Amino acid sequence: MLDLMDEQSAINIVVAEDHALVRAGLRLMLSRHPRLRWAGEAADGEAALALVRARRPQVLVLDLGLPRLDGLEVMQALAREQLPTRVLVVTARQDPASVRAALALGAQGYLLKTDDAEALLGALLTVAAGGWHVSPELAGVFESTPREGIELEALTAREQDIAMRVGRGHSSKHIGLELGISEHTVRKHRENIARKLGLRNAAELVAWTIRHQMV
Repeated sequence: MLDLMDEQSAINIVVAEDHALVRAGLRLMLSRHPRLRWAGEAADGEAALALVRARRPQVLVLDLGLPRLDGLEVMQALAREQLPTRVLVVTARQDPASVRAALALGAQGYLLKTDDAEALLGALLTVAAGGWHVSPELAGVFESTPREGIELEALTAREQDIAMRVGRGHSSKHIGLELGISEHTVRKHRENIARKLGLRNAAELVAWTIRHQMV
């Protein structure tokens, strides 16, 4: 559960999408939510970067197939410049290479354009609050991870609990509040979970929990 400040604060969003009709649909959809604020739109990667630098939105909704700079190059630039904006990828690409590359570059969410409006709004709120979201259809992308044969029982009861909460999109801060432990302790548990399962980040852990029907 989000704290009161998170529940009441506005979320500024920039959308990077090269199709004008899709941008218009997203703008209409987001305008209907009381917490979401449209901070700008871009039709190519260079314009998206300029907007993020100028307006510092909480979330960038990012298509991967952008002209000039593609979505992966945009994320590389965000990481280089250490910009705090969180990234929710919304794309038609569901091939393993694209999904893995985006998550490895720091995307906090990966949503398919075939997902519905409710899924998009939920993903935006989750990512803005510090959590992670991966489309359930993508859980199978990680079936070939190096330690896939490891069973759920390899995790301690505490680790299973934390993995489940990460899978539900909760941030380390909120998991700590829920369990009465520090955010640092939650992060250490997440590091241990990732090491045992051969995963690289929280988004991959979300996909793992979906595949193992923990959420």
